[in-house]
Amino acid sequence: MHRALALIAILALAAQPALAQGKTKTAPADEAIGVLETCEAFATGDVLALDDAVAAGWDAYDNEGESPYVRSYDATIDLHGLGWVEMFALVETYPDRVLGYCRIDAAETRGNAQGVIEAIAALDRYDGEVQEADTGTYASLTGTGSTETMLLTHWDDIGFVVQLTIISPRAQSGE
Repeated sequence: MHRALALIAILALAAQPALAQGKTKTAPADEAIGVLETCEAFATGDVLALDDAVAAGWDAYDNEGESPYVRSYDATIDLHGLGWVEMFALVETYPDRVLGYCRIDAAETRGNAQGVIEAIAALDRYDGEVQEADTGTYASLTGTGSTETMLLTHWDDIGFVVQLTIISPRAQSGE
């Protein structure tokens, strides 16, 4: 009986760290796509982007704008597969269009650089090219949708970077 209880206790202690995590570990490529999706939400001017980022675990906040036509955001998150990630997003509103910009930086990266960049480049919503160099993996992509979307991303000796620009038509009041 004591041996059975000891075995149950040992198994419970061995399982406890996995249970305490609450979720499984995510691959760096999946995390990078998730980071890109957060960046896309901000760059499109999605009014729920900030709330969604916070709900996903980002420490995100709205910066005080310099005018009613400019909004900017900062956010950070520590991801197991990528490391410490910092984001800056800017949304500028013009009479007939909206320009959204988002930059992601992860300086002390973990994971497979080539796999991460190739996973982003393989997304159906982007077309472009990927280049391998001695210093890293680089991609220059454009969106395949109705908005004008431009994405530069790389993973090199410095870290992982996403630079996203989206220019979209401005929704007019009453539409």
